Amino acid sequence: MASTDVVKSITSVGLVPANRTRDHVQRIFSGLFFGSFIGSMIAILFFDENMTLLGYAVPFIGAFVIAIIGFVLWKLAKGKDVDESVPVVAKVLGTAESVAERSVRTGGILCPVVVRPLEGEDFRSVVLSTSETKEPPKDIAPGTIMALRQVEPGLGDLISAPANDEQRALMERWARNPKLVSNRAPALPTRRGPLERKPASAAIEFYASIGIGAALLFSLVQLV
Repeated sequence: MASTDVVKSITSVGLVPANRTRDHVQRIFSGLFFGSFIGSMIAILFFDENMTLLGYAVPFIGAFVIAIIGFVLWKLAKGKDVDESVPVVAKVLGTAESVAERSVRTGGILCPVVVRPLEGEDFRSVVLSTSETKEPPKDIAPGTIMALRQVEPGLGDLISAPANDEQRALMERWARNPKLVSNRAPALPTRRGPLERKPASAAIEFYASIGIGAALLFSLVQLV
């Protein structure tokens, strides 16, 4: 890996598991939701001749109930989490990696940044440039300075947020003095998405939930 492959250098520090309560809830109920349709389709294929109108409606009712319960529990779990986000200012770094190399399958371009929190140590991370229209996302020019928030202490996850007065003042100082923050600050890991099947425990939790959802709706469709 070349020293100018900044995104690869930052992302090589690794990822931490999605192991918060709300992550478990989202993973389990997503699995139950998908599994409910799988179980229902299998039951309909095998017992189509004996199906009643209620039997055909059960998959949709079951999926709706699972989705509602899952959403309520997820909101409750999320509501209990303390907001640990802190205001930061980030500057986009240059990299030798092409836009194609930094593009992700979900649609977006990874851009390396060096970050200075209003309170805390400097670090490096990446931000994802996306597009809210049908137009392809645009790369963010090196040197661009922006106000963001660090989601959790010790992690490099960043989100957009309105700038406060302190952030605006720091942005002005940084613009006047480009060397205010070292580009060689340590990189921080980021958190995996709740539906990623890594590590193995997350995959087991997700696929086991699919199996349970499939078995539950398969049995329920037969009963009606």
